[in-house]
Amino acid sequence: MGTAVPEKTATIPGGEESTGTVPLPGRSVGRAAGARWRVPWTHGGFMANIKDIARETGLSVATVSRYLNGHPYVSREARYAIELTIGELGYRPNSSARSLRSGRTGRIMVVVCDVSHPFYSNLVAGAGAVATEFGYDLLIQQTCAAQWNPDRITELTATRAVDGILLATEPAPWREFADALRSIPVVTCDQAMEGAGYPRVYIDHHQSTIDGLSHLHERGARRIVCFHAPETDRCSSNRIRITAYKTFAETHPGVAIVPQEVPDDLVETGYTLGLSLHREHPEVDAVFTGSDDLAAGILLAAREQGRTVPEELRILGFDDQPLAGVMGISTVRQPVRKMGRRSLRLLHALIQRPGHTGDSVVHIPHTLVVRQTT
Repeated sequence: MGTAVPEKTATIPGGEESTGTVPLPGRSVGRAAGARWRVPWTHGGFMANIKDIARETGLSVATVSRYLNGHPYVSREARYAIELTIGELGYRPNSSARSLRSGRTGRIMVVVCDVSHPFYSNLVAGAGAVATEFGYDLLIQQTCAAQWNPDRITELTATRAVDGILLATEPAPWREFADALRSIPVVTCDQAMEGAGYPRVYIDHHQSTIDGLSHLHERGARRIVCFHAPETDRCSSNRIRITAYKTFAETHPGVAIVPQEVPDDLVETGYTLGLSLHREHPEVDAVFTGSDDLAAGILLAAREQGRTVPEELRILGFDDQPLAGVMGISTVRQPVRKMGRRSLRLLHALIQRPGHTGDSVVHIPHTLVVRQTT
């Protein structure tokens, strides 16, 4: 007598219990339609491939291939048989072979200034959620890194090492990369690049800054300090906001707009600035920080010095980070995660359908969130 091959009892999705009998409409599984389908518990000594799966299930290689590539026209019974066999054989897809067949790598390059910044980290988080949904891996390039070389963009593009690029900050200057980027799908999340002609998803930093200043003005502010990063900072939104400060000052002659450069946007920096602001410029009645962390530090300093907020000092942040809600800080909310999700979906559409132009410009609206500090 031969050694019996153990059978596996499992539940087919939908509730039916099976001891291995998986009839397929119109064809047989194993030796005959409705035959007992047996898969040995162990398959040592070799690396399983698609032909092994087809042989063990009695299905065609084409059917197994359709399942592995996510095509919808695979019956429920066939999907179950394939999934069970994959588990038994320990099959792992060969990503390199799949890349050669499809001409795609399953990787997307995301170019940011500094991933530790709340704007970029939330953007990457949003994009990453959709990337997982579509089966992409993200390759992050940080332009603020000391050893970062812009040639990384052209090298990865020229060698087709990525399927597409999400530009969340402007390569300096982007025109040097224009030729290389023509051959690959690109979506920008940087308002400064709106003249580059790429599909884009953006938040209007200029209008959001004007709206924030208008709110402070409506609340009675007449001398507003506006913090900003150094003008050499690579973050393009910083340059746009500085321009908006100047525009507001020109159109509101009765309001003094005082731009002030800050080295970073940390809470402790805001606290130090808040202390010096009270000592050296008590006439200032409002602060537009461009950052919720800076606003939190200034609020702590004001409370420590006994300055009433918002009666004596109005404070407006930017981004609407969780800290702003906890501390009751008025702010301009920019839904950055939503921006990341929309950007990745648009880029996926471009990868799947070259030449796709639908919804190639997507504006994500900002919102003024009024809390206790204004």
